[in-house]
Amino acid sequence: MADWSLSSLQLKLIKIGARVVRHARAITFQLVEVAVTGPMVRAILAAIRRFREPPLCG
Repeated sequence: MADWSLSSLQLKLIKIGARVVRHARAITFQLVEVAVTGPMVRAILAAIRRFREPPLCG
């Protein structure tokens, strides 16, 4: 999962039945509890964090 693109991450969320809910300053993923394991959720959130990090200059 470390090398997934944003589009593959979006597709995975769709395939597992995730629903993205946007509020004023937060985005929440509503997941079916039995469809996704804890490690997979952590890996998905880590991938999202990488997309939000500023690029390294150098």
